[in-house]
Amino acid sequence: MTEDDVLCEVRVAREAYARLHNFDVRAMVEDLRARDAAGDWPVVRRAPRRPHQVAEPAGAPPNYKVQTGAT
Repeated sequence: MTEDDVLCEVRVAREAYARLHNFDVRAMVEDLRARDAAGDWPVVRRAPRRPHQVAEPAGAPPNYKVQTGAT
């Protein structure tokens, strides 16, 4: 398996963050929740995507339903 530079950087950052909190998961969660509540993380909101229209096949019976995969 080859090492990806970005993946290596993510692992180093994760290790440093864990070390900063003495590898205490509860302390890390508390810190992340406090940061989230402080609102110092940029939040990107995009317009919802419209579902694409699927045409019914030619000659389909009147009660034919196209399967889109969405429920």
